[in-house]
Amino acid sequence: MNKSLFFAIFVVLLCISNLNAQTSEEAFNYSSSGVFGSARYVSMGGAFGSLGADLSSISNNPASAAVFLLPEIGLSQEISASETLVLGETRNSKINLSDSSLNQFGFVIPFRNINDGPFKLLNFSLNIQKEQDFKNQISSIATRGIGLDQFFTNNAQGVPLDNLETRENETLNDLYVFLGNNQGYAVQQAFLGYNTYLFDPISNDLNNSNYISAASYDQVEHDYYVNKTGDHKKYSWTIATQYNNSIYIGVSINTHDIYSYELSNIVETGFNENSEIQRVHFNNELIVEGNGISAQIGLIGKLQNNIRLGLTYQSATKFSMIETSNQQLAVDRYEDQILLRNEVNPNTSNISEYDFSIPSRTSLSLSYIFGSNGILSTEYSFKNYGNMNFQSGSNQYLRSLNNEISSSYKNASLIKIGGEYRIKALSVRSGYYSEENSLIIGNNSQSALTFGLGYNFGASLLSLGLINSKININRSLITSGINDNILAEKKHTILVISYNFKL
Repeated sequence: MNKSLFFAIFVVLLCISNLNAQTSEEAFNYSSSGVFGSARYVSMGGAFGSLGADLSSISNNPASAAVFLLPEIGLSQEISASETLVLGETRNSKINLSDSSLNQFGFVIPFRNINDGPFKLLNFSLNIQKEQDFKNQISSIATRGIGLDQFFTNNAQGVPLDNLETRENETLNDLYVFLGNNQGYAVQQAFLGYNTYLFDPISNDLNNSNYISAASYDQVEHDYYVNKTGDHKKYSWTIATQYNNSIYIGVSINTHDIYSYELSNIVETGFNENSEIQRVHFNNELIVEGNGISAQIGLIGKLQNNIRLGLTYQSATKFSMIETSNQQLAVDRYEDQILLRNEVNPNTSNISEYDFSIPSRTSLSLSYIFGSNGILSTEYSFKNYGNMNFQSGSNQYLRSLNNEISSSYKNASLIKIGGEYRIKALSVRSGYYSEENSLIIGNNSQSALTFGLGYNFGASLLSLGLINSKININRSLITSGINDNILAEKKHTILVISYNFKL
């Protein structure tokens, strides 16, 4: 490799600057949504874009808030269980996970007879609702042809050896912090690999910037585990009105909160007997927090007494993100036929800040109301995931990541179908939810069957909703450096219990 190429690689590494969670995969996780909300809402597959009188419908279409004639408050608790199975491996582990959390809370306050004109109703509402659930565990034991040594060696190429050596009275922790603050995440990875002897410099000259792996293998065995928690919550502040009791209009200002915690471990074995490297253990901890804002406008029109049409548009959501990461690398290796362990645990956090944008969404819905006996509703939405965007500025890495997103993702349609049948005070509900694959290569589609019951006590309503969903997952082994993905299928069952009280 010539010096000009060394320099080019080094410049790219400098541009990365503490970036590790910013990947197209994570961008999709933050941008996607699922079936969450009140028990009535989820049990009808979320097909509420042309309906109202449910607090979760307001987060779907703000015009739904204008349907309420009485003040109402409600909350929803969920109990969930999930099962994730890695696909395409002869040896895999099934991970089961259970959890309980608040799914939705909201209220609406109507003001009637506000004037003598066609607008006689003005409603205010706040609804807090989960948009996405990040909770997941994946376990994979697989034989692969590429090892972690390549990740660390690739990050080292182009980095002068002098940058990886400690100075007098400088600790490994000091150097790790310095590199993170001044040269970025990729050079930190080079530092970890060099100081655990995963690779060797071609020469001991301090200007050397070419390295070779110390590991020898035909294939390595990866024991991989990741535990992820957190969610994306949406706070919808809504004002809505009616026009001549036939057209409902609503506007929402939405604030968004994202919190994600992830702990991942890779243990690598299966090296050749004569290999200097015998075992690698790479541990990463990542916390991502974000706050965003979006706007939403919606319409519901009564085409006839029994037919309603809904239209809603949610703008792109602009997020400010902060991520905190911690790393640890341990390597077992032979030196003079003695097995030694070299470990680097910097015991410090990398902190980075960046901006991120979730693409807009447009929805069209249609419903038919069978008098007081029931409802049949459907909804169609689309979102262009290729418009997911990191605000890059002069950062070349984020620019290249945005190019990767636009070439890897496409439009995805979302279909919701739901129905409700009433037998006096008892309601029976069912629905279907499906979002198509948004990857050009791969599969991240999801679908769900939903069921539910509700009982109207007059002044209050008790509802149960059950969601059985299947989610396809594409998971990178690590965030960069090794082009190797894990394909998994997550089966998620959620029981939602809601209680709504009319004031």
